[in-house]
Amino acid sequence: MSKTLVIMAGGRSSRMKRSAAELNDQALMAQAQSVHKSLIPLGPSQTPLLSRLCLEAAAANIQEIIVVTGPENEAFLSWRTDFLNTYRSNVLNIAFAIQFPSKETLKPMGTADAVLQAMEQYPQLQKQRFVIANGDNLYSADALSLAAQHNLSDHALINYEAKALGYDDLRISAFALVSVDAHDRVIEIVEKPAVSLLNTFRDPDGCLRVSMNLCTVNGPSFYPALQACPFNALRGEKELPEAFRIALKDDRSSVYSYLIHQALPDLTSAADLSSFS
Repeated sequence: MSKTLVIMAGGRSSRMKRSAAELNDQALMAQAQSVHKSLIPLGPSQTPLLSRLCLEAAAANIQEIIVVTGPENEAFLSWRTDFLNTYRSNVLNIAFAIQFPSKETLKPMGTADAVLQAMEQYPQLQKQRFVIANGDNLYSADALSLAAQHNLSDHALINYEAKALGYDDLRISAFALVSVDAHDRVIEIVEKPAVSLLNTFRDPDGCLRVSMNLCTVNGPSFYPALQACPFNALRGEKELPEAFRIALKDDRSSVYSYLIHQALPDLTSAADLSSFS
């Protein structure tokens, strides 16, 4: 079982900041514009998504969390102190990796780059299996446990059925979609396919498998795929689904797909803040 979770929180929350003006709550608007989205206090309990995600990870028997942040991570350091003091957790060890921006664009270079930099800063990840998750999604303990316990292949994707997510086709097309064979082995994964192509990804039961970047990887074989991951000039980043495509070229049976039917709270834009109770 994987005991380590890498949480990707190195982005700049640009869409959240741009959409903050849509909010009627002035205090929340100010937080959305100035605080990393994973640290914004949410709901009546004022508990940030990152804290909630770490609690779900602890419930899934994960013991070590590596949070990938940008270089200016003072707020994350304060959050760790507050989290450990509040929950007095002696189960979780929380560490940080820094995703340094591109020297050319001065911006973070995407999810594949985030995991690559974490693996280079923590070389033990190159030798072990570990779980990867977004820092702006609240995955359940069940979903995290499914990823952590995987042992059927080198890598696995925890895919979300599109109807359960409750998104329209346009929003679904903003994620990566996965097609599988009869044994739930991934055949193809495509980032941001056109809406017109969605039906080509349906499995025999009519389900669309959406990748929300919850996955487990085997470090020794995934590290070379990350190193080889190309820069997508159109979207300006190196994308995790492309690293999985490279892994599939090396071994067509290396990526397993689990399909779960759950909603997944998401913090992409300011409008999503109200969905957290």
